Parts: sequence; structure tokens; C-alpha cells
Amino acid sequence: MVPKIIHQTWRDENIPGEYSELVDSWKRLNPDWEYRLWTDEDLDELVGKHFPEFLEQFRGYPNPVQRADAGRYMLLYIHGGVYADLDTRCNESFGLLADEERIVLAHEPVEHLYDHCEVRQLDHLLFNGTMVSPKRHPFWLIVFEALKRCRHSKDVMDSTGPVLLTQCVRQYDRPEQLSINSCQLFNPLTKLKVESEADQFGDYAGHRLSTHYWFGTWYQDWYETPLRRFKKIIRRTRYRLTRGEYLSREEARSRVDRGILDLPLCPDKPFEDQNITCLIPVRDAEPFLDRTVALLRALDYPKERIRIAFCEGDSADGSWEKLEGLCDELRSEFSEVLCLKKEIGIVFPRKTRWKPKIQKMRRSGLAKVRNHLIDNAIDGQTDWVLWIDADVDDYPPDILKTLLREREKIVVPNCVLEPGGATYDLNSFTVTDERRDSGYYKHVRGGVYIPPGRTPRRLHFNDLRACDRVELFGVGGTMLLVHASVHRAGIRFPEIPYVDLLETEGFGYWARDCGVVPIGLPNTEIRHVRS
Repeated sequence: MVPKIIHQTWRDENIPGEYSELVDSWKRLNPDWEYRLWTDEDLDELVGKHFPEFLEQFRGYPNPVQRADAGRYMLLYIHGGVYADLDTRCNESFGLLADEERIVLAHEPVEHLYDHCEVRQLDHLLFNGTMVSPKRHPFWLIVFEALKRCRHSKDVMDSTGPVLLTQCVRQYDRPEQLSINSCQLFNPLTKLKVESEADQFGDYAGHRLSTHYWFGTWYQDWYETPLRRFKKIIRRTRYRLTRGEYLSREEARSRVDRGILDLPLCPDKPFEDQNITCLIPVRDAEPFLDRTVALLRALDYPKERIRIAFCEGDSADGSWEKLEGLCDELRSEFSEVLCLKKEIGIVFPRKTRWKPKIQKMRRSGLAKVRNHLIDNAIDGQTDWVLWIDADVDDYPPDILKTLLREREKIVVPNCVLEPGGATYDLNSFTVTDERRDSGYYKHVRGGVYIPPGRTPRRLHFNDLRACDRVELFGVGGTMLLVHASVHRAGIRFPEIPYVDLLETEGFGYWARDCGVVPIGLPNTEIRHVRS
């Protein structure tokens, strides 16, 4: 059952005066419960003693609230009882829950959903500011595994906070061990300090055991200052003067055939009867091609249903000659194998391919190669297109079935350099902030938006590992499954900026603007060569 212990945390033992009355409410209404205030030092000792394998990650969190989040889960596992944020008032005795053998959780107010849920395909968030748990409950072991998996996330909500907690509850295979209640049980107020309009439900509907006041010591709302407005005017003017040729949303939509785009996903065909065309752009890939072919041969999918098309161009090595020989070998194994050539005339050393100043030229060229493959390699029998980069080093044999199983028109796995590591292909992302403010225009050059890799405006797969599925805005091309109707309808890879993006990123936005939302799988990994 739930031990009669109330846990709260603060950086040290000097609790600010504005919290004093709130802390007293817990002691006053639960006189027979032990009260324990844990300082940052106490939590560090707890982790070192009970979770030494986690200590390095715990100490390495850049935001103190991440340590507070992880620490509260560990407190409840080791000791059980009630955890409550310091900015929370106790309204009535928690003795009501003392006989519980389940973990008791509550939703966040529905008014908070727009902040974090839509792209993560969540219809609710669970609140981690007040939680009740028996000692050593096995659910927390699921949470600890998620903390390790999500260690690269830059967003507190995903790395340690309510999104992680919510996803762990969704994935827990013994839901009868959890009591999930409406927000009124623990936090009836929204961040604006008004009553939530959420419906009441759960085993303890009608009770308001505590009230959370959202003092928000760890987050700050964005607002536009006069200086930011001035910078926006200057940078937007520069943007308009240097933007150059671009593809407008109106023009892009006019090129799309809705009759084709809205075709169903071959629901009458089982996976193994759907025809796949693998499209593989190649440039300076001679060292990787043997591995590319070996992975194709290992695919756990009927080879008679797979066509393969390579497109080489502008290579400075022996990629073309190597390809011709490999294609001759593959033709006896697959339905059809094509070896195409497309010269763009763009020259740059492979080791400098990430430099910002060449991205517009480089990615425009990549888009032309991909579009050449669309025009020349997709036949009338193709149901799906699987894009694979030639320098992808590993993926599971059943990857094709895994992607098809999502039943979505665009599906992207997570490309990493090492298992469980940070995401390599940063072209797959979801957007947390679509404002075109001064910070946005700062990173647009020649009509192309190239933000820093750790920009808070974007979340990549390594930020979203708490989720099994997420909605994407931009997509990467290291591996990309596309229903053939999307390309046949006219959605291509922009060769000139579309919403200030090129190639696969622009393709993701174009598809999304036409109602085809790309789906990303943060925990389905493929591995890229380290080069």
C-alpha cells in the first residue's frame, strides 16, 4: 500500500517565503504522515546509492528541473508515498489514498494540450507535479528505461517530464495497476490560474486533494520586445531583398492532382503483395555500395515484389563503374534493377558537404536527382517508394514491413550513428514554434532557412524518443517510405525554396500542406556510416 510519506524537493533547505503556507498545508492536513524535504544534494546521494548506473546522466542534465523530475520518480520507487511540487496546496487529507495498491495519477488540464500533444499524437497529458505510489511499484522501472532512452532530448517535457510519463503509461502492459483521474484531483487550475473546463472522471472523481499553482520556476513564456521587433524588421527586409526564386504554397498546391493523392493505401492487398520500388541516389559512394547491396539482399520481403533503381551523378570516384557491375549481379534476384545517371555539374568535396554556404546549391542538386528518379524509375505497378541513401550502413531485415505496418503515406525511421545514440539525419523534425520572428530571419540566407542543429524551434527524433509515433514537418531522406500516389500526384522534392526549405525538408512541408502528414518513428532505428 501507499506509505504515509510526503516528499517535496527544493534546491536547498531554505524554502522561499511564498511557499511556506503551501508546505504547511501538507503537514497540517496529514498530521500522521512523515514529511521529507529533499534538497538537490539529497537527490544526488539517493541516485548514487540506489541508481549508480544513472548518476552520470543525472548529473549531466542541463536543466535542474530534469534532475527534479527524475529524482521524484526514483523517490516514489524507493520509498513510495506522495510526491508534490512545492507550489502545490494540500486541500484535504491524502489518507483517502493510503490503502491504494495502485499508482494514482491525474491528467493535466485539457487547456494545456495544444502546447505539446498534437505532433506527438497524444490526446492528453499526465501531470507529474503530484503523484501517489506504493513502494517498489514495477511501473517505475518502465519510466527509468525511458529516462535512459530519452537522454538526448533537449525538451524537458520529453526527456523527463509529463510527455515521458504519459507515454510510459500508454506503453505499460498492466493498466489495472494504475488509477488515472481527471485533472481536478491534483491540479484543477490551468497555467493562467483559472479553473479547467475538463470533465471529471476516475476512481476519485469529485475530490480535489491538491491544487497546483503553476509558479513555473523553470519555463518562460516568449514575448516580443521592442528590440526584437526592430531586429525582425531589419532581418525580414534583408530576407525579402535576397530571397531569390521560390515556390509559393499556392503554386505548389496547384501542381497536385487531388484525385491521385487521395487514393487509398491498397487496403485489399496484404504487405507481401504490394510492389516496392527502392530509389537510391549515389554520389561518391563507391566504398559503401557493397554494403548497400548486401542490405537490399537481406530484406525480409519477397524479392519478386521489389524493383531497385540507382541514380549516380557527379561522382569523383568509381561509383558508376561499381554500380554497373553490382546491378548486373542483382538483376537475377529482384523484379527489376535500373542503373540511371544524372549529372548536375555541382562539384564539392564530400568532407565539406555540410558547410552552410553550399547547402542551397547542394540540396537543390539532390532534389534534381531525386526528381529524376521519380520521373524515370517509378512504373505503373509501384505501390510504394522506399528511398534509401547509399551510405546507410545498417537496418533490420524487416524494416520494410515495420514501415508499411504504420499504414501512413509517408513514414520515416530514426537514422543514428550508433544504437540508441543521437539522431544523425536532422532533416526529420517537428516544429514547436512557427513564428517568423527576428530569430527565424536570422538564419535565412538566400531564401533557405538553415537553423543551428540544436535550435529550440525544432524537435528531432532524439528529442522525441518518449513517443513511438510523431507527426513531422520536414523529413529526412536517409530512409523514407512514400506511397506512390504522393509522387504520382505531383508532390516532389523542391529544387527552389518552398517555405524556405529545399529537397526532403521541403517535400515534407509540401505533403503536409496537402493533407498528407508525415509520420516519424523515433524508436525505429537505422544506422548511417560514420563519414
